[in-house]
Amino acid sequence: MAQARFPGISDPKTAFAKLRPYRDELLRMAHSCRPFGSDYLIMDAALKALDTASYHFTREPDFFSLKPEQSRYRPPP
Repeated sequence: MAQARFPGISDPKTAFAKLRPYRDELLRMAHSCRPFGSDYLIMDAALKALDTASYHFTREPDFFSLKPEQSRYRPPP
């Protein structure tokens, strides 16, 4: 299978790995909201958008759900 190229994103796995702290903070914020309230749903939408974008660019459906050491992604030495 040919590797997809995206203009402006030379290494999507590294780019999305840098967003992991942002995603973790969104999760913390969502947990402080009333479950399924409007604030919670907005946080959930942002998380789903980030997960969808990471899958689109990295082709790893579980990119954020796995810990970095379990992911197929390895940062360059």
